[in-house]
Order: sequence, then C-alpha cells, then structure tokens
Amino acid sequence: MAIDSLISKLKYVRLESPDKILSLYVNTDMRNPDQQGGEWKIALKSGFRRLKEYLSASDTEEEKYLSNMMESVYQYIEGLGKEMPRSLVFFASGQSGIWETIELQVPVETRFYWEEMAVLDQLEQLREQYPSTAFILTQQNEVKIIETVLGKIEGVEHYQYDVINESWKPQAASGSTGSMEEDAAKAHIEENQNRLYKRLASNLDQKAAANKWERLVIAGDKETADILDQHMNKTIDMKIQKNLLNENEHKVIEDLLKEA
Repeated sequence: MAIDSLISKLKYVRLESPDKILSLYVNTDMRNPDQQGGEWKIALKSGFRRLKEYLSASDTEEEKYLSNMMESVYQYIEGLGKEMPRSLVFFASGQSGIWETIELQVPVETRFYWEEMAVLDQLEQLREQYPSTAFILTQQNEVKIIETVLGKIEGVEHYQYDVINESWKPQAASGSTGSMEEDAAKAHIEENQNRLYKRLASNLDQKAAANKWERLVIAGDKETADILDQHMNKTIDMKIQKNLLNENEHKVIEDLLKEA
C-alpha cells in the first residue's frame, strides 16, 4: 500500500543541518464546529511564523529552506480549491528534495516539526486506527466494493450478476442482467441467491488476498451478508443492515466508519 511504502521510506531517513525535514499535520476539517471560521488557516500561519522566528535566531540557512517549503505548502493548498480534505500531512526538505503530501478523510491534530528525521507518530497511529478496509455493499444482483486506507477511498468496483452467463461482471461491461425479462431475471436471482453469492464469496476471498484487506465490512440485507459470511474464508469483521449501494461513496464511507 502506498501509505505503508511512504512510512517505510521516511522512517530511516536522517538529514544533517541545514537540511531538515518539515513534518506538518494540519486539521482542515470544516465540519468541525471549531473550524467554521477557517481557524486552521490561522493555526497554519501562526505555526509557520513561530518556526521562522525560532530559525531566524538560530540558523538563517535553515530559515531560508523553511521559507521555500512554506511557499510550496501554500501553493499546494491553493491548488486544492474547494476540494479540501479533512486533514493534510506534509513531509518536505530543502536540499534532499523530499516532498510528500497526504490528503486524509480522518482528523489529525495540527502539529509542526522541524527535525533531522520525519515525525511519523501521528500517521502511524492513524494507520493502525484506520486499517485497509473493504466495504462490500450488496443489493439483490448488484455489489459494490469500496477499498479504503486511512478512511480514504483507494478504489471502487461495481458488479452486476449476469443471469444468462451466470457470472459477476463489472457493471459497465454488463449493463443489465442479460436479455431475460426483468421479472424472470428477478425470480431467477431470488431462487439462486445462495449459489450466486457463494460464487461471489470465492471472488471476494481472492481479492482480499491479492489486495491485502485487513478488515471486511458488509452493508446490505441480512440474508446476503450471512451467505457471504458462511462461504468466505476471510473473516467478516462487521455486518450492517443498510442499503447503501446507490448512495454517494464518500458519504457512505464517512457514515460506515462511525459504525465500523
């Protein structure tokens, strides 16, 4: 996973003055009542000002590097426009060219660090708190798989059961349940639900192994969830009785994370 590779890459990097690593965590969550007035912008500006004042009195060369990083951070944030995540994390340096940005849909505590090594504690804690999770949304003959890491959507797959070929196909490829009449197709699916979801369970086990899912949550009707639970080798961590397949994916993940 990209976040694990990043943590591994930064964990053992050690720089020497004047080249330091800026580790910056910024809570930008506008849904937080304490952020309604854009308080995070004030906190960001104040934090940078204090850090610059400290460096101007101790090492002017380091202050120059920090000024360049500040400009890059502000440019990056400006480029996001209205697509602001709940949190932003930056790791940057001057001479060595480190520049890593992470957009998160989970909150962080705003913190500034200027040290020889990247400060990864908060990111590692969040990685443990929000593991790689696949949310499986089911509804009759449709299934949506939403993969997340740190609460961020990494991928979405939408499948529909083709009753003619008796196989699960990407929705864009199938587009329908085949040429069978709608009522007949519905009856076929209801009669063969156990078999078609048993086949899906096998597919999900393969995906879980290939994508290294750490948690699995199913949201849908109880019968479908129980069939998958019965036939999958991968442990299902939670079953939630909600029909969310046609809802906005980001809103779905936000809601399910509260329950999962």
